[in-house]
Amino acid sequence: MAKLIFRYTDELLEGCREASEIEFKVPDDMDINEFKVMCVRLASSLGYYQESIERAFGDLVWGDEDKDELRELLNGLKNKTINQ
Repeated sequence: MAKLIFRYTDELLEGCREASEIEFKVPDDMDINEFKVMCVRLASSLGYYQESIERAFGDLVWGDEDKDELRELLNGLKNKTINQ
């Protein structure tokens, strides 16, 4: 497993409204598409709207995936956030 760590240094934290530290444990052989999926899920879990995620990440369907299946997943995540 590999770790991807983003951490602001103390001097940059003042007035920062972002996460100050983010750590991911990922497979050593993760490809860019898998990383993109992880980022999309993170954005959704943080409460970003589906439309914002699609604008920021562009095409969210890769290879032979079904566009409607991904939309259902994102809608499910959105509904889960709203219903909590």
